[in-house]
Amino acid sequence: MTDLDPDLLRAFIGVAETNSFTKAGLLTGASQSAVSVKIKKLEERLGDTLLARSPRSVQLTPFGTRFLNDARDLIELHDRVISRVNGKDTPKQVLLGISDHAAGARLPEIIAKLCHELPECRWHVTVGLSGRLFRDYKSGLFNAVLVRFEDVEATGQTAFEEELVWTAANDFQWEAGSNLPLVALASSCALRQLATTALNTAAVWFEDAFIGTGVSAVQAAVSSGLGIACLDKRNVPDGCRDVGAEYQLPKLPKTRMALYSREKAAIGSAILKAFRTA
Repeated sequence: MTDLDPDLLRAFIGVAETNSFTKAGLLTGASQSAVSVKIKKLEERLGDTLLARSPRSVQLTPFGTRFLNDARDLIELHDRVISRVNGKDTPKQVLLGISDHAAGARLPEIIAKLCHELPECRWHVTVGLSGRLFRDYKSGLFNAVLVRFEDVEATGQTAFEEELVWTAANDFQWEAGSNLPLVALASSCALRQLATTALNTAAVWFEDAFIGTGVSAVQAAVSSGLGIACLDKRNVPDGCRDVGAEYQLPKLPKTRMALYSREKAAIGSAILKAFRTA
């Protein structure tokens, strides 16, 4: 195997992070065809295939998944050495995935705390669903993720536990004898599954009043009076109340947010601190 050209490594990292040759080209200042040539050269030098290509998608191969972190480490070391030679310091890039439920309205405060605690890092933050973030983390697309434990069922470092509450707008009234109007995310959300399991176990009939794609959408629907949602206590919006006791709804379990990280302890500790104190 010959030397690994940083330019080839950057092209590969760009494609891995964007799932697109075109977007990777925009990041690296090259055309789509030039990026494709670079990936092919890198694969030839490594003696294995990095990407599985189809007309509609680009995915990492098992070898590509394993090599992605090595490529990032090589580029980070390369840039750090060049910066030292030039008398400059290059910030460390940290790709962080955060569950929509974990951050909520506190996201600006959390990011500010991270930037203050570790000014030498350059944070790239993605907010999304826990299950998807964790899959991308396992594929090497994130350095760390803070997600709901129940969504991934893998051992992680507990960031915090949170109470779940049945939430409705202050002026909302549920008519006795009618189905509970449920406001929730899609079926893949662990929080929805916890809520529907609790309702089914307690023989409380319900129907979907609103299905959202993010916590902010659920908060908006609840605030507008569309129905009742199961939310983390920290995500209960202003103008809403806990209606669990009022409507004799089933008790909800506590939920746990966990950190999964392949970074140094100092970075993991800073992430945990930012969330615990927000």
